[in-house]
Amino acid sequence: MNYQALYRKYRPKTFDDIYGQDIIVKTLKNIIKNNKLTHAYLFIGPRGTGKTSIAKIFAKSINCQNNKDGLSCEKCDICKITNNSENMDIIEMDAASNNGVDEIRDIKNHVTLLPTSSKYKVYIIDEVHMLTMGAFNALLKTLEEPPKHIIFILATTEPHKIPLTIKSRCQNFEFKPISKQKIKENLKKICENEKIKIEDEALNLISTYCNGGMRDAISLLDQLNVYSNSKITKEDVILLNGRISKDEIYNLFLNIFNSNLKEIFQMIDSYEETGKNFTYICQDIINYLKENLIKIKMGEKQKINEILDEKQIIDIIMMFNNSMNNMQNSIDKRIFFDLNIIQIINKLKKVNKQTNVCNINEYYCDLMDIRLNNIISVADKESLKMFKNLFSNLNSDVSDIDDLKIINLLSDIQICAASKDGIIMSIDNENVLNELYNKLFDIEKIIYKKINENIKVCIVLDSYWQKQRPIFVNKIKSKEKFEILPENSIIENINKILNKKSSVFNDFEDLIEIGE
Repeated sequence: MNYQALYRKYRPKTFDDIYGQDIIVKTLKNIIKNNKLTHAYLFIGPRGTGKTSIAKIFAKSINCQNNKDGLSCEKCDICKITNNSENMDIIEMDAASNNGVDEIRDIKNHVTLLPTSSKYKVYIIDEVHMLTMGAFNALLKTLEEPPKHIIFILATTEPHKIPLTIKSRCQNFEFKPISKQKIKENLKKICENEKIKIEDEALNLISTYCNGGMRDAISLLDQLNVYSNSKITKEDVILLNGRISKDEIYNLFLNIFNSNLKEIFQMIDSYEETGKNFTYICQDIINYLKENLIKIKMGEKQKINEILDEKQIIDIIMMFNNSMNNMQNSIDKRIFFDLNIIQIINKLKKVNKQTNVCNINEYYCDLMDIRLNNIISVADKESLKMFKNLFSNLNSDVSDIDDLKIINLLSDIQICAASKDGIIMSIDNENVLNELYNKLFDIEKIIYKKINENIKVCIVLDSYWQKQRPIFVNKIKSKEKFEILPENSIIENINKILNKKSSVFNDFEDLIEIGE
């Protein structure tokens, strides 16, 4: 087996090879340079951020026979045997598998022994939080009075699990997630050395997906290099890593916005069938929304802003973040994903309903302006008299309960003008006006039942009629020609919104049936 994994091949050998931990590197180099070594160090940080690598480099550098400015020379015998993992004075231990009292007591029994070839004997204990309480107590006794030739380097991803008595006896170094730019820079260098062809967007995705961990990024690159036959593409990264693309996220929200439930759950089914990770999908959605939100705040136009406003984006980010938390201890992560999607649909449905009311009222107002113009242009007194008589007895011989409810809404209207095929009415109550708009076509049907004629109804507020009336009177007096305005396109838009409301309701009925 000659092949060496890339993360091992490109593991840092000196402080100069470290990416993204400049403050820690500078501090450790100064400690060596100024001979200010202490007996114990605690390295805290996410996985793959360089804790173990820096621990090994630090152990090698403090023992280097010719170190300069805190840097190992890489030429002396100590450096050579350390690089070959043959230095018996640098002992690595994984607390995940060696977490008992006996293992720590074994260390305690050997710390009194002098180093074989190095100046210091260094114990590197990885995942130290995995030690049992008894093991921590045994380690504490060793840390309290260590021999001068012993140095402990403890590493952990979960510092909250380490007793304060241990923490307080160590110099603490907090490792930060490595920036995307630093990770990309290193990956690009590796690709050049290994002659790996890769798209720049693929590098960006790897740098994003690894969550600040260099080791994970290099491992993913290695896996992609094996998977891809020629050139690594962004599609390869998305597919192999169980993620979804930005276009898929946008289409998901487009369907959510339009309450296309069947399409939404078909998409989610495809995620499951292709083995995508729902925790990662939540993370991808959060990152996508966050990036778009920042660009929107900076004044850049984004497609998602046509669907969601800033508050909705923030609310949805928080909802997906909660889903990720719920998924951590769940076997079936999709359950929380589905529930979250349904909650978002319900939330947006309420907002969309309000938006539709605003839009439909705007269309009704435009329609009323058109009809006001068209009816007045051919208005006559005989039609006005006929409609006044009709409306005074509109509820006679009406047995349909729904029709009677609508007629009752018309009890306070004033008939202002009329033509052979249209009638203008006014009312002083805006709330009732909005109800009448919703029943506009039903009113026209009631009139048709009475006189067997298609009559166009125009209803406006009294205050609006009082403003518009003198304008039309002056126009008639001056014998100005009226232009008859078309209304078909506006009625189509109104019907689309009305049908959409009905469609949304039916979709939710279907969802209930699916659930049953």
